[in-house]
Amino acid sequence: MTSPRLTLPSRRLVLGSAAAGAALALGAGCRAGSTGSAPVFRNDPFSLGVASGDPASDGFVAWTRLAPNPLDPDGGMAPEAVDVAWEIADDEVFTQIVRAGVERALPSQGHSVHAEIHGLDAGREYFYRFHVAGVTSPVGRAFTAPGYGASLDAMKIAWASCAHYEQGYFHAYRDMAEERVDLVIHTGDYIYESSWGPQVRRHVTPEPYTLDDYRRVHANYRLDPDLQAAAAIAPWLVTWDDHEVDNDYAGDISEQPFVSVEDFRARRLAAYQAYWENMPLRRRSMLERASGRMRIWGQTVFGNLAEVNMTDGRQFKTPMACPSEEDRGGQIIARDCPERLDEARTYLGASQERWLHRVAGGSGARWSFIVQPTLFSPFYGTNPETGEPTSWSDGWDGYPAARRRLIEALASKPDINPILLGGDTHCYWVTEVRTDYDDVTSPSVAAEFVTTAVTSHHTNHDSFAVAAANFDHIKHFDARERGYGLINLTQDRAEVHLRTVGEVKRQNGYAPADQKVFVVESGARRPVEA
Repeated sequence: MTSPRLTLPSRRLVLGSAAAGAALALGAGCRAGSTGSAPVFRNDPFSLGVASGDPASDGFVAWTRLAPNPLDPDGGMAPEAVDVAWEIADDEVFTQIVRAGVERALPSQGHSVHAEIHGLDAGREYFYRFHVAGVTSPVGRAFTAPGYGASLDAMKIAWASCAHYEQGYFHAYRDMAEERVDLVIHTGDYIYESSWGPQVRRHVTPEPYTLDDYRRVHANYRLDPDLQAAAAIAPWLVTWDDHEVDNDYAGDISEQPFVSVEDFRARRLAAYQAYWENMPLRRRSMLERASGRMRIWGQTVFGNLAEVNMTDGRQFKTPMACPSEEDRGGQIIARDCPERLDEARTYLGASQERWLHRVAGGSGARWSFIVQPTLFSPFYGTNPETGEPTSWSDGWDGYPAARRRLIEALASKPDINPILLGGDTHCYWVTEVRTDYDDVTSPSVAAEFVTTAVTSHHTNHDSFAVAAANFDHIKHFDARERGYGLINLTQDRAEVHLRTVGEVKRQNGYAPADQKVFVVESGARRPVEA
């Protein structure tokens, strides 16, 4: 999926909008007013940029959110609906407009716009923009997917995880934009709800609990110019991990024992709504308020080249095994903990698990990507006092029966090329997914790649590296650098670049490079260092 050059949103405009938003949040008092049904904006209503997502063969979702005072809980908008026009063009200067329409931005949805575009040609590059009250948004670049089974020779995919705003600058997003990728996949922790670790800039609000809180956090992140550039360069496919809501939650269970299910559900409801408002998701993903649930998992197919299976590893998972009285979140537990070994335990939830086992590899595309939040393959240590093996309860090691079931499902489909993509751990991992991890001669059923964090730091590289060397299925581990993953995909091979981006604690520290490059040949099901 190659294309001509795109003029990215003006960095000067984005930075100006961010500065204006910060000033307004301190009380400058410029807000969107209205005269009848026509709003009047004293500041840029498109301060949060534009994005596209969920590409289909005839269209995609084009997103923006009106926020002239972005760091206000209501974005500086009056409590009225506003009509927003959109345009789709063949060219970035919009001399050849092929579709146009109007969407209503509602105050109950944070004045977000999710224009579901249809009727476009398959396998094409398009450009989109929005208009409101005489103001025009930055231009975004999007693609439609090739038709089901249609020929596609190559595409460039980026995937990212763990972008803590306070812990660094988003150099990874800048590099994705400069690489002009065809698709961005986010595996979770797109925002962080809490402050911790080394900080070089600050969140605009303490830990969020309400819808207004989460809206402000999302706006804080969206104001970043590098995030805006990556959002505008290509369609996104997204899932969440825990920090979009609260650390180490499982289903409707908080990690904190004193938080009731009812209170946590209310917080999760607010976080999910804010997530939908601020991401390029379709209306079908909109929060079901009656159940408090939101559908983000599904399959996207890119002709005969690739299918991308997005999964949700938080909303439906069985609560973590063997919790302590003080902590129901992730912790180190004994591997022989009876609850951990329960066959009924599920990481994805029973319905989603059955769906994934059924659809993985079923599109006929050459490559089958399974996107899940964290490290899939085993990595465990020992209790220093007893010498007994231990596991981390929040990851797949806490759900060994669910992991085995997915491995068996992949092993039963010998004609597919599965690749697992993950994040969460703030480290690079490259592994072979094996039918029996205890037998070094057992066959590999998939290659696994876990990206390091965009910014979130890791403090235990040396001890983790020593332990990782004890596992034959782990082919690479590194926790020292921040970055993302970049895949050059063809019919014959997946070339996976572990991209580092320099010093994220310095705004001028951007220095992109490859830490390692691995190749998965079609039919091999294992990674080999290039």
